[in-house]
Amino acid sequence: MIVVADTSPINYLLLIGQIDLLPRLFQQIIIPDIVRDEMSDPGAPSVLQ
Repeated sequence: MIVVADTSPINYLLLIGQIDLLPRLFQQIIIPDIVRDEMSDPGAPSVLQ
């Protein structure tokens, strides 16, 4: 299964230490450029940077 990831689920999985769930649940994970940009923004939570 393919999943397109949004910033919020990635953020929360990182916060609870469960980011490894994504590749275990999904064969392919697509992170759109806009989501990548949000995650690398200086105002983003430090866990994303």
